[in-house]
Amino acid sequence: MPYSLLHFSVPAWTFQGRQDLGSFDVLNGTPPRIARSSDGRLKPQPADIDTASELHAELSQYEGGTTLTFATPLATSANTVLIGYTASQDAQSAAYALLHRTRRSIVRIERIPGGDPEPALSLAPGGQFVLHSVRAFNAKQGIRQLATTGELRLYGADGKLVSQQTDERVAGDWYPIALTPQGVAVYTDRQGNYRFVSLGRMFGTEPVQDPSTDDLDGTRPGVIYAGG
Repeated sequence: MPYSLLHFSVPAWTFQGRQDLGSFDVLNGTPPRIARSSDGRLKPQPADIDTASELHAELSQYEGGTTLTFATPLATSANTVLIGYTASQDAQSAAYALLHRTRRSIVRIERIPGGDPEPALSLAPGGQFVLHSVRAFNAKQGIRQLATTGELRLYGADGKLVSQQTDERVAGDWYPIALTPQGVAVYTDRQGNYRFVSLGRMFGTEPVQDPSTDDLDGTRPGVIYAGG
């Protein structure tokens, strides 16, 4: 199936141009992921790219990088990568960190996972903040399920807690899908409903890229935001 990248200016949605990306077998795979290449152009990423191996090679060049075993890139924005890993000194302990490529540093995010069995983390546009939508197990109709508690913890580029708030509107079967440059966390119940929580601060405008497909299975709709 042929794919094209359409460029629009917002909020007027004025068509700016079209870029052919080639053909992709989405029935037996996933839609193409778009990334900015070294020449500044947006290009599809190779389907067989091993991001974990690339990250491992990159981490070996940083101080303390070799202690981050089983490191996996979770999201990228600007020159910052949100990674999950296992600390070498504790093979059972999951941890998370920010890889700052410009500063050539690795900063562990404090208090995550804490008591959260499966943290839902969202990297903010610009890569300077991470939102932790806290989850916990609860019993629903006799079934033990993982659900959001409504507690939102925001961490800065230094890995320390910046703010903490609770919003009962996103407690339960609500899933974080994006942070906007205007500081709004977007949640969906995967049934076509959305809720928005203001975090009280502005983020950058650089887009966030992660391994999740946009809407192949209908659980995560495509999100477009405009800065400014």
